[in-house]
Amino acid sequence: MQAIPRKASNKDQPMQYRIAPIFVVLVLLFSSIANPVRAQLSAVPDPVQYIVAPETPGPNQTVYIEAQGVGPFIGNATITWRVNGKVVQSGIGLTTFSFTTGGIGSATAIQVTIESTQGTYTQNFVFAPSVVRLVWEADTTTPLFYKGKSLYSAGSPLRVVAFPTIVSGKSLIPPNKLSFQWYRNDSLNTASSGLGKNVFVFNGDGLQTSEVVRVDVYLNGTKVGSGDVAIPATNPGVVLYKQDPLRGILLDVALPTNFNLNANEITLKAEPYYFTSSSLTKGALLYSWTLNGSDTSGPDSKKGLLTLRQTGSGSGSAQVGISVQNTAIDTLTQAAQSLVGIVFGQSSGSTITSLFGL
Repeated sequence: MQAIPRKASNKDQPMQYRIAPIFVVLVLLFSSIANPVRAQLSAVPDPVQYIVAPETPGPNQTVYIEAQGVGPFIGNATITWRVNGKVVQSGIGLTTFSFTTGGIGSATAIQVTIESTQGTYTQNFVFAPSVVRLVWEADTTTPLFYKGKSLYSAGSPLRVVAFPTIVSGKSLIPPNKLSFQWYRNDSLNTASSGLGKNVFVFNGDGLQTSEVVRVDVYLNGTKVGSGDVAIPATNPGVVLYKQDPLRGILLDVALPTNFNLNANEITLKAEPYYFTSSSLTKGALLYSWTLNGSDTSGPDSKKGLLTLRQTGSGSGSAQVGISVQNTAIDTLTQAAQSLVGIVFGQSSGSTITSLFGL
């Protein structure tokens, strides 16, 4: 008979070997306590999403609401729309709804109820019409007593002011109680945004053809209004006027493209339109004159003044050109030119005459 060896038990092993498994268990237990498995929670998406346009409507404006479901259940659900508590639309698959807001100071309550096999979902909206008007002004050059608007030219400073009409209950909310978030070309400007900041000042881009400004208005964290404006960039111009020795610059009538010189001498004044104002005050505008295509100058030509004098007798004609260039580094794209034709002297006579710049 062959003896079958008996498997050694834990009791038969030396003490140090019997403790080892217990130690391993303790290490594993301590490791699981020191590094527990952390549960990760993920947000469950709302089964119904809503698209509202516009989000902050004005008075007597049509608002569109669309309900969109995460799953296919919404197409077979019964959807009921209520306006100020009154059912105005109910049926299967009625996912879209529209209504017209009232006047300033009124409020419209919209409730939508979705009844499906997966449950009932209700959403409430309150629409209080508001108006946010944006008024802009550009810091650009215009002649003295000019009655028109100073238009914006690329790179010039702009100032946009928001005038909100926000009514809460029966009270008109003043601007210092509202928070303004300013966007320039869809980029939020945090430095100019905040409580009571209804003015937005910035320098335009010298390479852009327009600036688009939008403001969102909040009351106690709730968006209550919005406004936007597109500000086109206008090319600067230069217009020539006559300067009279007694009356000064005759700004009421610009010199036409062609005119007759009825005297022996005339002083022309070049007035720059829509250049950055600071460039004018800092002397950054460069005036360049031409007479019949050749460069000419005079004592005050750098100030936009040129005096022309007829020499000899008889008649003749000349072309006078003026070019204005903004030499400031950030507004080098601002430039303008103008050209006028001058007919001078008597209609009869054979002596050749000419004009000279003084």
